[in-house]
Amino acid sequence: MSLHISPPSPPDLIDTLGVWRARFPRFAEMMDAGESPVKALRYLGLGLWQEGDVTGAVAALTTAASLTPEDAHLLADLGAVLWLDGRKADALQCFIASLERDPSRVQVWLTVASLCNEIGETATAEHSYLAALDLDPACAEAATGLGLICLESRRYDEAVTLLRGALDRGVATPGLYACYGQTLYLIGEFAAARAALEQAAVALPEEAAIVRKYALAACVETALEASPEEAFAAYRRGAGLHAEEDARIGRTVFRALCGFGHKEAAIRFGEALLRAAPDDQIIPFHLDALRGTPRDRASPAYIAACFDLYAPDFDRHLTETLGYRLPETLQPLLAETARSFPRILDLGCGTGLAAPMLAGFGAQIVGVDLSPRMLEKARERGLYAQLVEQDAQAFLADCDERFDLVVALDLLIYLGDLSALFDGVAAHLAPGGVFAFSFETGTGADYTLDPAGRFTHDPAYIETLSQKDFVPLVSRATTIRIEANQPVDGRLVLLRRRETL
Repeated sequence: MSLHISPPSPPDLIDTLGVWRARFPRFAEMMDAGESPVKALRYLGLGLWQEGDVTGAVAALTTAASLTPEDAHLLADLGAVLWLDGRKADALQCFIASLERDPSRVQVWLTVASLCNEIGETATAEHSYLAALDLDPACAEAATGLGLICLESRRYDEAVTLLRGALDRGVATPGLYACYGQTLYLIGEFAAARAALEQAAVALPEEAAIVRKYALAACVETALEASPEEAFAAYRRGAGLHAEEDARIGRTVFRALCGFGHKEAAIRFGEALLRAAPDDQIIPFHLDALRGTPRDRASPAYIAACFDLYAPDFDRHLTETLGYRLPETLQPLLAETARSFPRILDLGCGTGLAAPMLAGFGAQIVGVDLSPRMLEKARERGLYAQLVEQDAQAFLADCDERFDLVVALDLLIYLGDLSALFDGVAAHLAPGGVFAFSFETGTGADYTLDPAGRFTHDPAYIETLSQKDFVPLVSRATTIRIEANQPVDGRLVLLRRRETL
């Protein structure tokens, strides 16, 4: 990147220096003592900066930089005062120009990283931290910053290594321990997470969020080997006055045990939760999944209860924590069909995450979902012509309309036997209409209920089902989400309904 600082013409330079001499006696003294204008202006600019006159500092350093645009140190100083003045883009330009002239300055790389974090330029921030670490492998600030970027981008294994390295280099702040502990929790290292979070909680006992994370990690760690009662006791001891209700914590611990494959502990904990709440609609299904009890679908009552519970935080959790990107992945595949879809059916629409993408292809979207609270969120988007609270297969059985596109993203994981769904979609697609859906891939059996409570399907089973009424358009491997720090493999499929059935 080149920095353009136009030097004044000779008459302008004389006028500019005259103004500075008259305004700042110390500058005049330096000039009269034979100092170069650049050195005097830099001294003046830094002095004004220290006195809080940011505007004056910017003016002095800009004038100096126009005289010696190759001075890396001067450009970095100018960048600092421009940042302080709120001119972040100009500041970044100065810092980068400084590094182009002298790339050996660790502190400037760190400054660029901090500024880029502030303005959302994460890729440049990461590059800058890496450059600082190349120059100084013991730089704790660079390791910390890079670790936090990895944490935010769900690269948890990298984050653990970097944050541990920062702690080893002596940056043992409560905040760093909290980030390190949370990252360990997210990769299922519950004992190590508890130990790190305890350091943060002891130092910051009034920080409810940190204390609760510590207590939660202690609860999961205890649940792995001890009784659910002992696990809850560990949580209450750790959380103290910040404790949340047992039912909420119990669900969170149960999900963690299921998600990271601790089957025996999960069954033990789930049974205790069910004894405390025998009418619960969610836990029995997950216990069946853990025990391998045959099921051909999740019950409508389970789906409605589950998503009513998670609706308030659903979008953030799915997109930020689990990295769900199916609507964005589907969009170019639909575009490749080179057609519009006047009537679209969004089965299992949830909060309407796919609606903004679908609105680019059709005039009317009908959404169907079992959860009233999810439908409330979908209604807030204002993109659906109609929203129906009903099971997807029941809707298809009752419906007398036809659609040009039927979408079922992340729906098939709640259905094992898909024959009724495929028949229903074919019956309600216009000839030549498109059926777009995702599924999680399994092998062997047509479908399997995995211990996490989701159905996987063998691609051969999907292919066999589709042959009767559909022509294949696209079948693309994709990552459905990140679960327990592992990618969940699946496929996005587009089928075209045959002209005649």
